[in-house]
Amino acid sequence: MTFQSEGRVPSPSSIGPLRPDFPVWGLFGRALLYVIGQMLIIPAPWTVTGFYRFLCEHVSLPDGRRLRFAGQPADIWYILIGLAALGWLHNVHHAGVSGAVTLATILLSFPVLRWFCASVRTEDGSIRLSFDGETLAFLGWNILLVVSVLTVIGWAWVLRAMMQWMCRNTSGTVGFTFNATGLAILGRVCLLLLMFVLIIPIPWAMRWYANWFASQFSVVAPNAAG
Repeated sequence: MTFQSEGRVPSPSSIGPLRPDFPVWGLFGRALLYVIGQMLIIPAPWTVTGFYRFLCEHVSLPDGRRLRFAGQPADIWYILIGLAALGWLHNVHHAGVSGAVTLATILLSFPVLRWFCASVRTEDGSIRLSFDGETLAFLGWNILLVVSVLTVIGWAWVLRAMMQWMCRNTSGTVGFTFNATGLAILGRVCLLLLMFVLIIPIPWAMRWYANWFASQFSVVAPNAAG
């Protein structure tokens, strides 16, 4: 079954965890291109859009329908270039401007999140989504996440709560929930960092973590997302 309108309730086969299947070298290569695009700044709109398109094409709904990303580099190219430039500034900043760069990065990330949600589709075009969260709330969650890093472990629970907030504020033909616990996030990120230190397992570690994290998002009926 498909969702033709926001008022239609998804069928039972359409409810449940997302089904990601990222290929090892595809994910690693796309992530590398993303980083290169951020470093060179100008290609950022193309590398970011390509990365999002790759991610969506390798995630399916519970009923097997694959997602797709309809966004184009020209949609918000100026914001994507701005974010890349801020990333460059963050690496060469003086201590006095660090907070301003971080704040500007968070604020520019907000329209990117809205664009991403609005651009997610399914192969049959039945899904329409929008992110309805407020800018100040998004800013607050991100600041809390940055501050929580100082607690060493508390950030995992903040990230979990932030993901749940984002799901509650994503509306459309389906709703979403985020199921991972703070402890599960913390444990897997610690293991991921260990694999990064070993260098060789990095591509497989990225795939393992990306598949797990994406599978923690579940599709629910729109009125059950809150």
